[in-house]
Amino acid sequence: MNKFIKNKLIFEKYKNIIPAACSTLAKSPNRLFADYSPFVIRSANGAFFIDADNNKWIDCEMAMGSVVWGHARKEINSEIITQLNKGCHFSLPSIREYELADILLNRYPMYSSIKFFKNGADSVYAAVKAARYLTGKSATLSLEYHGWLDWSICGSYNVKPQDVGIPMSSTIDYIYCSKEQLLNTVNDNRDRLCAVVLCPANYSPDLLMQVKNFCNNSNILLIFDEVTSGIRFGYGGATVAYDIYPDFLCLSKGLTNGLPLAVVLGKKYNMLIMEKLKISSAHAGENISLAAAIACEKLLEKNKTCWPSWKNQTNKIISDINEIITKFHAKLFLSGNAGWFSIRSDSNDFWSDPFREYFVKYLATKNIYTKGYILFSDAHTQNEINYVGENICKCLTDYCNGIELNSL
Repeated sequence: MNKFIKNKLIFEKYKNIIPAACSTLAKSPNRLFADYSPFVIRSANGAFFIDADNNKWIDCEMAMGSVVWGHARKEINSEIITQLNKGCHFSLPSIREYELADILLNRYPMYSSIKFFKNGADSVYAAVKAARYLTGKSATLSLEYHGWLDWSICGSYNVKPQDVGIPMSSTIDYIYCSKEQLLNTVNDNRDRLCAVVLCPANYSPDLLMQVKNFCNNSNILLIFDEVTSGIRFGYGGATVAYDIYPDFLCLSKGLTNGLPLAVVLGKKYNMLIMEKLKISSAHAGENISLAAAIACEKLLEKNKTCWPSWKNQTNKIISDINEIITKFHAKLFLSGNAGWFSIRSDSNDFWSDPFREYFVKYLATKNIYTKGYILFSDAHTQNEINYVGENICKCLTDYCNGIELNSL
């Protein structure tokens, strides 16, 4: 196919210059498929982007879910441009930092203190470090990916420390387990654990409450990593939806519609000790991201009665998918929710799952971009969401009927 000539030429050049041809591994073309997938983007607007060969795609990735309001959203761009003319980064705290702090603490009134970071991994690690100090213990327990830092990466990737450049001593106090083992593992390690770190959208409220109660009675701090879920799940994320509040709440993607910013919220004493712990980031108070976040909060406040705006349509698609899976007795299962979802086979590794390859390639023939996850935004129209949903259902039906991709 000739529609990807420039995409492939650029990739071939830069894969030997930038590791994985992209500084963000989750965006790497290594997870995509030549002659089907675009590798490089030139521009994006609303729910679409234009690749290096000027092909137009419906974006169902939305920058790993961080672009909630659509690319180049007018109201957000306006705030960014206004702030650019006032200065990007100051020598003292910006008034914008205080404005955003008040807005977020108003959205999460159960917390009284907040600290900003530039990425989700740093925000979660700051909470872990504070938990070590506050409890006098050092072990952490988690079940999911929380960034590339030493304290958790081996478990989330299921690799040996030496295989990812980590000394064995760094993993002594890190415990990783399955969801089924969660409660027993917390109980067995209660004297060692300073923190349990969970992505709450992946659990039932009942299980989360059991974990919270156990932590409260065992001098263990509970940390919710809502870096990915956040407002994709609901107005206050899974935390507010479930009415279960951890000791530390970490947010990032979705705060700024794609600019770098993360936060940790918590009780005053738990948070203010971060000064003593020397937790700091040179660019955390940079104004452009703060201005974008304030603009996003204004949009969210206007839309909070029906949020996410794409929820009802997406739930209909999810229902249709499950009906097809049931009808064909397919060895496939859907995970996720209206904020984001994926369909998998029984393969243990999502990235090598043969169904993922079929799914990504099939939708690419319809100029729908995905790596296997489906993430909509406020900019996707009803027609665009319906188009994506119809093609997902056609893809599933063809896959279950054994139709080869090259015959489409």
